[in-house]
Amino acid sequence: MDIQEITEYIARDSMENAIRFADEFLAVCRSIPDFPDRGRIVPEVGHSQIREIIHKNYRLVYTVRKEKVFILQIFNAAKLFRMQDIDFE
Repeated sequence: MDIQEITEYIARDSMENAIRFADEFLAVCRSIPDFPDRGRIVPEVGHSQIREIIHKNYRLVYTVRKEKVFILQIFNAAKLFRMQDIDFE
């Protein structure tokens, strides 16, 4: 799932809420390079380089390598993160 799919889903009920969600979510993404350790370590993985930020009902899983942020997955917060679903290289 990506931010566009989530926003389109929310827009089915409210375009205003969809725009607000997208703006807030993108602000979270933009803040990661400044505060890369602000996210918690993903409990299912336990690796200090794989972190997550939960925003509303979604988990943003990311890693930082050589000062670059890589978004690994965005998904519903009720679901477990599965490392095997990610191409980590």
